[in-house]
Amino acid sequence: MSDSPLATELIDASLVLDYLQDHPEFFLEHPELLGKLRLPHQQRGVVSLVERQQELQRDKIRALEDDITRLMGIARQNELIFYALNQLHLQLLSQPKLGFVAALQQFVNAMPYVQRAELLNLTSGPHHAALPLLLQRRLNAKGYYFGRLNKDEQQALFDQSIHSVALMKVDISPTQSYLLAFGSESDEHFQPGMDTLFLDHLAKLAKVVLSHGVEPS
Repeated sequence: MSDSPLATELIDASLVLDYLQDHPEFFLEHPELLGKLRLPHQQRGVVSLVERQQELQRDKIRALEDDITRLMGIARQNELIFYALNQLHLQLLSQPKLGFVAALQQFVNAMPYVQRAELLNLTSGPHHAALPLLLQRRLNAKGYYFGRLNKDEQQALFDQSIHSVALMKVDISPTQSYLLAFGSESDEHFQPGMDTLFLDHLAKLAKVVLSHGVEPS
């Protein structure tokens, strides 16, 4: 039984592909073909191979530029966090009676996309009725959470102006725990999968400060 035209075409295409991959110098040896080859294009109808290569190259350059812009933005934010953390350390050393929450709020004031900070003593109340469910739902596995909260969870920590949060449970001792919470008015600032480096550092700082008797408020 003879092969169908479609099967023959696929075999021929495979052979051409293999040959061109094994002989990348082919078009250098036959430059006249570059001007003759035509490719379908969704917006422009038919374009030459060279035009298509140039377009793909421009797309790659734009993607790289977007990546560079994004990475520069992240680097700038990390720089701001680093300097704010240094200032937080200095404030706690120079003003031990300031209170950890007050020092945290000054830390937040130096951050461009974070508006609120809260430190809740989980071993003493009173607390909002939704707080236990929030802790069970958001912090039961990893001990931290980035993202948005539902309406009931939101009321346990922040007002409705806060749209995304970063939460971290801080265990001072087997019988004493705190919830460290940061709130942003941006929907996208705190997102699942974010790096926890700076939040881990803040949690360790909170543990040291609070275990030495510095007032939370």
